[in-house]
Amino acid sequence: MRDRDVMNLLDQLELYTLDSGRKEPSQKDYWLFVYKSMKSGLLMTKNMEKHLRYKLKALDIQP
Repeated sequence: MRDRDVMNLLDQLELYTLDSGRKEPSQKDYWLFVYKSMKSGLLMTKNMEKHLRYKLKALDIQP
């Protein structure tokens, strides 16, 4: 898979999670979870890390 494909999938997962009816998870929680999970599992390419850091910065989160 290309990085863009994976990020599109993650965007779709975000929408599903936020629309799932549970009010607890927030967009910030979701993207921080994704970042930490991918970083710890060594699944992150440089491009993906750049994109995720951009997302976290836009949400005012420091990883």
